[in-house]
Amino acid sequence: ASGIRVLIWAIVLLIVLIYIVGVALTNLVGSDFEEFSSLAASMFTLFRCFTDGCAAYDGTPLSEQLRIRYGGIWMISYILMFMLVTVGVFNLIMAIFIDNVMNSQLDRKQQDISRTADKTEVAIKASLIRLLLQSRTNGVPKQMEEEIKSLNGVFTSQTARVRAQFDILTSEQIIITRNAFMVWLQDETFLQVLVDADIDIANKISLFDVMDADMGGWLSVEEVYTGLVRLRGPVSKGDIVSIGLRVRHITRLLHAETDNAS
Repeated sequence: ASGIRVLIWAIVLLIVLIYIVGVALTNLVGSDFEEFSSLAASMFTLFRCFTDGCAAYDGTPLSEQLRIRYGGIWMISYILMFMLVTVGVFNLIMAIFIDNVMNSQLDRKQQDISRTADKTEVAIKASLIRLLLQSRTNGVPKQMEEEIKSLNGVFTSQTARVRAQFDILTSEQIIITRNAFMVWLQDETFLQVLVDADIDIANKISLFDVMDADMGGWLSVEEVYTGLVRLRGPVSKGDIVSIGLRVRHITRLLHAETDNAS
């Protein structure tokens, strides 16, 4: 709807411009050329000159007839007006329309991400729980595994059950290595959860490196969950501002350490 509104205003701008030039041409050359004999004829002729081709009613080039009749003044005026409308106004209309549509899509995407936050949280956490319990290389203690499974019949709400099970997992220092995460990326169910969460998996091999901020070669369960949630959707203004504020905070800490050392 917002894109249609911008398009309508752009058309209004073009009509106003054609109207102004049409009034001028009707008064200046209307008596000599039938194509400009009235305001309506002038506006339609101008519209044809800017879009379909500047031809007279008999099919001959109208712009060339006007150049022969009025010389260089008409030629320069026509070139400037043609460039203003085709290169300026038309491109401006297209740029504004595309920009507005893209911004509207981005807003809708952010709203969808916010609306499905709880559902996505449960889906990601449930997938991490399943993968961790299936894999024996991540070091999930047997007692913790039994405690997690014992909650299956305790909660009637899936959301509450998954959150409680995930809290148990994060209570221990469970390490997820790069190799383990690469194995997870071969799980079709896990990949579908990432796609449903609007996480880009086109270059899924780099997901571990993106989340491994300290480049330690391993991640905790909480780091994997937090990283995946932050990867949802397109980059927003809030993400950029957040990075800037954190860099500023780190810079202040470094300055403070430098001052203390000196």
